[in-house]
Amino acid sequence: MTSGCQMNVADSERIMGALEGELGLRSIDDDDDVGVSVDPSLIATKKKKKSSSSETPDVLLLNTCTIRDHAEQKVYDALGPYASLKRNGHPLAIVVAGCVAQQEGEALLKRFPEVDLVLGPQYIPWLGELLVEVGKGSQLCMTESMIWSERGGMMGSSSSSSSLTNKNSDSSREKDGDWMVPIKRGHSTRAWVNVIYGCNEHCTYCVVPGVRGVEQSRSMEAILQECLQLAASGYREVTLLGQNIDAYGRDMSPRRTFADLLHYLNDNLPDDTISRIRYVTSH
Repeated sequence: MTSGCQMNVADSERIMGALEGELGLRSIDDDDDVGVSVDPSLIATKKKKKSSSSETPDVLLLNTCTIRDHAEQKVYDALGPYASLKRNGHPLAIVVAGCVAQQEGEALLKRFPEVDLVLGPQYIPWLGELLVEVGKGSQLCMTESMIWSERGGMMGSSSSSSSLTNKNSDSSREKDGDWMVPIKRGHSTRAWVNVIYGCNEHCTYCVVPGVRGVEQSRSMEAILQECLQLAASGYREVTLLGQNIDAYGRDMSPRRTFADLLHYLNDNLPDDTISRIRYVTSH
């Protein structure tokens, strides 16, 4: 279940890609008979023939928003029935991801001890590994802030996060700043492409810097490579994403600008491939 902004929708596509591609899970809302790609609901169960519309999930994942109190309260309302189901003995793994997870952290586990994994947005690439640990009986809170290294994964985080539940931090799977996990796209001709994460503005009314961290731009080369892959798959439109997209590149050395990125993509995407480039959201 997904709530919130376009960034959350894009994160959900990566979450569902990890659940399906790495763990063999599928959304219970998928219609396997028609083969249509749908926006994932993120309520997943192991692949098997659906027996009824009331199929109970093996994994419940809520990708959450905390921009307003009402959105946050909806998370707690949604958790209640599944927490009760788990207390009654159903073998259900409950995962809370997104901004409520990042904001509340350990407090969420105290309020709902039935939750197995509290997952900050930066830990999406390790979702599969973390769910394996949950299956072994662990209860995890992965919300420690980190700084991304484009080719080397994460750096600058505390020992609790960098060890990823006391494992070696040298992951066998390198990730760029866009967390190159499998992606289950919600549309067949248009796609989200993350270009910058976080925000440094710290406006008095906004929670984004506290839950999404500092600004971290992807390299122009990594963004272009993703767009080329989308073009090769038949996509005609991309929407570039960032909480503060016109800050793109100011954390890079040498410094870049969002205009530089737009020119770079325009100059390097072949003709008759991606025909529209959109973007959201500017400060």
